[in-house]
Amino acid sequence: MKKDNLLEILFGLKIPILLGIVSVVLLIMTTFAQGTYTTRGSRYITRQAEGEIIEGLPQKGPYLSSVTQNAIIISWRTATLDSSVIQYGLTAGDGSEKKDVSLKTAHSLTLTGLLTDTIYHYRVLFEGKQTPDHTFRTAVSINSTFDFSVYGDTRTQPDSHLAVVNRMVEYEPDFVIHTGDLVANGFDENQWAVYFTTICSSAAFAQNVPFYYAIGNHEDESPLYYSYFYLPHNNPDNTESYYSFDYGNSHFISLDTEIPYGPSSAQYRWLKTDLLKAYNQTFVFVFMHDHPYCAGGHNNNTGLIDTLCPLFEDYKVDMVLSGHSHFYQRNGPINRVTYLIAAGGGAPLYTPAESSWTQYSEKSHHFVYFTIWSDSLRLKMVHSDDSIGDSLIYCAQNKPPAVIGDVNADGAINVSDIVYLINYLFKFGPEPLPIQGVGDVNCDGKVSVSDIVYLINYLFKGGSSPC
Repeated sequence: MKKDNLLEILFGLKIPILLGIVSVVLLIMTTFAQGTYTTRGSRYITRQAEGEIIEGLPQKGPYLSSVTQNAIIISWRTATLDSSVIQYGLTAGDGSEKKDVSLKTAHSLTLTGLLTDTIYHYRVLFEGKQTPDHTFRTAVSINSTFDFSVYGDTRTQPDSHLAVVNRMVEYEPDFVIHTGDLVANGFDENQWAVYFTTICSSAAFAQNVPFYYAIGNHEDESPLYYSYFYLPHNNPDNTESYYSFDYGNSHFISLDTEIPYGPSSAQYRWLKTDLLKAYNQTFVFVFMHDHPYCAGGHNNNTGLIDTLCPLFEDYKVDMVLSGHSHFYQRNGPINRVTYLIAAGGGAPLYTPAESSWTQYSEKSHHFVYFTIWSDSLRLKMVHSDDSIGDSLIYCAQNKPPAVIGDVNADGAINVSDIVYLINYLFKFGPEPLPIQGVGDVNCDGKVSVSDIVYLINYLFKGGSSPC
């Protein structure tokens, strides 16, 4: 096109149109001079000027786990290889930083040296962006009141799950126990994406409250479950399949009902040892996916009743928390143990039945909110519309101190304990309680004549003290 023809076209345009063209050109030039635009997926977010940090969320997370009085684990996933950086402090402006410069997509950092029962602020830096300011609270001291929530079976219906989570957010628990079946197929990455969207994006919850899990049958021991979560490692296999932790005046035990739990299994042997160590705690809770006692749904699991319930009774476990049958149900106390099913986290609901030991049943989406005091607790079953179903005040059990060798619980190891064992073994005398704890003085896994011999050697022949 000739130059004079171009000028004719330009000057032939109406002045407003010409000014509009010039404005657009100037806007484009200004934009590229100041910075670039960033997108998250296909959705426009904001302009990123030079040196400016954009707020957003990583592909999954961040989410909290394994909180103690002085430490916590923060985890997240990124879509691309990236370093791991957390900035944290007592206020949003504090500048402490934890960093791992190795490039990865699965990120997890442990913050240590924290103050007990203290709120911290933090943000995660990722892929040139940062998360909004989030907070977490370290574990309380042993004599402090605390709260936690229990729910499970969140698979299949994310809208129902989100309704429960949104209600739980309002209660601000110190931590959450999930009783398993997080997703319908533990090997499906897309279902895990939906789960994390629900607890981290649709509801800002897992960023601020740590979660503890019991694996369910729908996770099916998938490696994805174990790759996503950073739970305590204190079993003989150093895995997260089953574990325990303390919080305040209470002890919590997570069991895996999808692997062997019979008397010859590693899980059973570990459980006995852990229950003995926890015997003197004010409250002891066990949480696992499958339930021993249940009216309706999947009904009783006789294997659990015959195998694990005697241990729960002997060691004075207070409550067993389960999922699996999609409703709420409180059973017992059965031989002093209360069995609670909290499986209304979002999955399709079942209709419960009744039994002689059932105290309360309801078909509803819900969670259970616990408040723990020094010598008692309160639980409330909360619907997603915030109405209350079941509620209970429960007082701590009267448990004499458990000392190995002091089988009659009189506070001393002496000849009377030998007599007590003889009566138990040969004359149908009362059991040492917990039977596999204080009576198994040589720690060989059973109470027998060898324990009597061991005590005689200890008391009169300078033998080793009870293990």
